[in-house]
Amino acid sequence: MLTIEQRRAALLGQLAELDAEAQGYARRRSLLEELVYVEEALPTPPATAPEVRTPMRVIKGAELRRVAGRLLWTSQREDEIHYREWFERVLAEGYAIGGKDPVASFLTNIRDSPAVVRGSTQGYYRLDRSGLAKTSQQLGETQAELVDVERSIKRAYAGGDNQSSIRGLREHRDNLKQAMKRLEGKMHELHYIFDEETAGAGADVGVAETLRAAA
Repeated sequence: MLTIEQRRAALLGQLAELDAEAQGYARRRSLLEELVYVEEALPTPPATAPEVRTPMRVIKGAELRRVAGRLLWTSQREDEIHYREWFERVLAEGYAIGGKDPVASFLTNIRDSPAVVRGSTQGYYRLDRSGLAKTSQQLGETQAELVDVERSIKRAYAGGDNQSSIRGLREHRDNLKQAMKRLEGKMHELHYIFDEETAGAGADVGVAETLRAAA
């Protein structure tokens, strides 16, 4: 028979997977709605960016988020900006945006940035340093849970629990490891954008160090 703790661990792992899938669908739907609304219903602010530098280097994904975020932080800190103007500023720095639709790719990526929040008006965004503290807290909580689950696995082996219950705990541990890696990636991205020293992040100690602490 599975214990309450083991059943909880298995269900939490399944819930995390479902949450991630639901959030992905929600982000894609929200992106399409914003593109349609902003591009068709509202006038786009006039482009005032300087002439684009050459040669251009194609950026996408995490690199795009880091470059765009660092550029905005060094130029205007947390002031709001329309994503079209932000896009033009990145181009003006000599970068090209990867993807079939560069504007849509740019908007998708900045919306996924842990440093970016929506502005007060549709189509506007700004940087928010509070993401550093929030992500650090999430990382610390995930570390603590990972230590607890690792110790539960050891107790389960020592107590001769059945393989099904141990497998559920191991799956939960694997999900926590993946969550930690994602959070560590977010922390490094935030540090880069806000020009923070990564060495000062006490919670950012890594999965290996966390597992050694559970030994």
